[in-house]
Amino acid sequence: MGVGCVSEIGGIILAGGKGQRLGQEKACVDIGGRSLLERAIAKLECFVNEIVIVKSLGSHTPFASEGSTKVVNDHVSGKGPLAGIHAGLVHSSFLTNVVLACDMPLVSSELLSYMVKMSAGYDIVVPRINRCYEPLAAVYSKECICVIEDMLSQDVLKVEALFPRMRTRFVDKKEIIRFDPENCGFMNINRPADIEKARRILGGTRIGI
Repeated sequence: MGVGCVSEIGGIILAGGKGQRLGQEKACVDIGGRSLLERAIAKLECFVNEIVIVKSLGSHTPFASEGSTKVVNDHVSGKGPLAGIHAGLVHSSFLTNVVLACDMPLVSSELLSYMVKMSAGYDIVVPRINRCYEPLAAVYSKECICVIEDMLSQDVLKVEALFPRMRTRFVDKKEIIRFDPENCGFMNINRPADIEKARRILGGTRIGI
């Protein structure tokens, strides 16, 4: 399929839980004076019509802007990111949605927007580098909801298991590198050392927001 036109899209931010290896909730981690959640919101709000923040029950969200942002809990606890994607899709007002984990502060918003443009005719658009997928910085349609519910009921929790069941478009390295030439956009914040690395990168370049 060629570049499509998707006029109305939603954004889904997976705010995560306690971040045990970090000693604090990931959404609250400060990088350059902004929390990871604030950074994720800023990446999406420039091109989506609504943002749904999905958090674990009992976790704290440090920021939610007024207007078209709403906060919801996972419908099913202990089921990982797949359950978060499901909750976000259920609560979204739009068919097409950008899903972004809040612990990926270096993802290019231009890449996310590009994947939205590629989404016409597909249920999922997901980055793939050397057979490694990035399912938490991808585009999902509400058409995935019933299939995800079936997977959750069977404890099939790997997001990648959804791809062959839906119309999936993979965005490969040659496309990604146009937006992420330094090949650091999919770095996750899992440990204190990752926080420091992200601070150095964001402090020294224009990548991210």
